[in-house]
Amino acid sequence: MKLSDDVYKEIISEIMKKQSGAGNVFNFMVKLDQVEEEFTVDESADEIVDSIRDITVPIEMEELPADEHLFNIGTGIKNLNPAVIHIQINESSNKSTVKLLSNAAEGLIRQKSNKKAIKTIKTHLGLLENL
Repeated sequence: MKLSDDVYKEIISEIMKKQSGAGNVFNFMVKLDQVEEEFTVDESADEIVDSIRDITVPIEMEELPADEHLFNIGTGIKNLNPAVIHIQINESSNKSTVKLLSNAAEGLIRQKSNKKAIKTIKTHLGLLENL
């Protein structure tokens, strides 16, 4: 399910360029941070993808298998720190297992963007209470 770190870095850099005109974000002070999580949802794969699309921006990539999807979700102040969410959904008996890999740029001051992105997704899917 994992793409190369360079692919995730390139996607995040492109998103940040579009947002702020910033150049390549991956210099000596910024690194790629990744957090992986797996959970079960009482919905079909299509319902989950549609729900996630409500709060994210889909990232099109032809090389992905049919059960995998990429999304951009903003975190941090004014949602300006992008996280790339890579999900794989396996559906069986009206339940779906979601494998989620969140990728974000973290600098000297860690913003915990991946954990915030995962929490936002899980809250939107009804797995966590909105605090």
